[in-house]
Amino acid sequence: MGPSKPAYAIYKPLANGDFLVRRTTDGAIFLGRPLVPDPTPTTPGRAKTAELIRRGAARPAANLLNHENLVSIHDELVTLSFRGPPPAPKSRSRPLSLPLFLSSPSTSADDPDPHPAAATATRMLLWDWNDAGTLQGVLDGYAAAGEEEVAATGGFLPESFVWHVALSLLRALQWLHEGIRETYDAVAVAPSGVSAAGGGDGGDRYDGRKRWWKRVRGTTAPEPDWMPVLHRDVTAANVFLQLPRGVETYGAVKLGNFARCWVSGSVSKSRETPVVAMESDDEVSLGELRESRARWMRDGLGLDKSHRPYTQGSELFALGALLYHMMCGRPLPPSEECPNCGCIHVTNNDAAEYSVCDHDCVEDVNTDEVFGPLASYTAGLKHLASLLLRLNRSEEWRASAVLDLAWVGFEHWAANTEDGRSYRDIFDDIWFRKQNLARLKKRHREAEKEEADLMEIDGDVLVV
Repeated sequence: MGPSKPAYAIYKPLANGDFLVRRTTDGAIFLGRPLVPDPTPTTPGRAKTAELIRRGAARPAANLLNHENLVSIHDELVTLSFRGPPPAPKSRSRPLSLPLFLSSPSTSADDPDPHPAAATATRMLLWDWNDAGTLQGVLDGYAAAGEEEVAATGGFLPESFVWHVALSLLRALQWLHEGIRETYDAVAVAPSGVSAAGGGDGGDRYDGRKRWWKRVRGTTAPEPDWMPVLHRDVTAANVFLQLPRGVETYGAVKLGNFARCWVSGSVSKSRETPVVAMESDDEVSLGELRESRARWMRDGLGLDKSHRPYTQGSELFALGALLYHMMCGRPLPPSEECPNCGCIHVTNNDAAEYSVCDHDCVEDVNTDEVFGPLASYTAGLKHLASLLLRLNRSEEWRASAVLDLAWVGFEHWAANTEDGRSYRDIFDDIWFRKQNLARLKKRHREAEKEEADLMEIDGDVLVV
């Protein structure tokens, strides 16, 4: 018996020193990123994320970055490069904790190798390969349409894509903030008084084969020892996209780049440590964080910007800013003091501190009114975007509660609009796979019945 087939194979080297790696069992492609020392100095008292992983924190990082809507770590590999022929393995059955790749660069008489058995080992982590780019790339690609196109069509990007990104990032933030995962299922249901051409608030779906089904969404229990994590860089450039893997309209949406993430010092069930950070400073004591939160609640914009707290609401607001850009076709103005004129450009109907900007800067935005003219979007999506844009530095809402609210609007859109009925997501893919499995089982039963019909018993002899 020969040596076992390696679990992975190098598929393609990339120009930046990374690799595309293929899993041999199913052909899935991952991004292989070598763990090399970072040449840039780290901030005193804080090692960069990549440096921490290189020092041995790969497993804890993989436990955190293990979600369908995060750029996740899938495995760790070691590659061995030999100068000269690689040494023969001592035992074919020797277990390896990590898959190995063996390569033997050619040598010549002009370049003798004094150490033919010497080898260099390179560790690499296998990450999700995001083969459809980033949300920033999508926004840039549609930028030529401009505000005139938005005014003419009543919207910028399709509502289906906006819902897809919104729900995906809410699931990612729910995991980071609360340690809660979504669960997915699709089940058959009896028709609920709706036609194949229409839908209902219950979200029933019609698959074109006289079968009705519905999405079943649930959640796992929160991790008991979960320490909330703040990403602190929820931007379009850090929202990565994949191509569809099944019948879905769009591929997976994944939040990535955790170079600035902050891990709280208390489990999520405890209220002793506030889930509060500073936007850029990590060397802040617990007492300073508590004081920052208290002063913000008391003084609001009167507090110096460098001392304002960064909360879970800050990340929900950042998602709202992304939805604003996707729906309105332009970035949201600065949420607090404008760096150009010092004015406040973003407000809502309940804001106490606001005055119209007289400078030739950017257009002011009332988040309760700006989405009204956008006829391409349903009320549920507009309400979600408006809510998120009220949550900057707030601790009032959690990602799980916002996701529950968003789901109601999404289900109504999916059941009652033409765009929604044609949209396909992970639930459609689950239903499609279930139906394929049911058809295979039916064919198997029919084949067994046909085989039995060809048999007849003649006395004690079985005749076929």
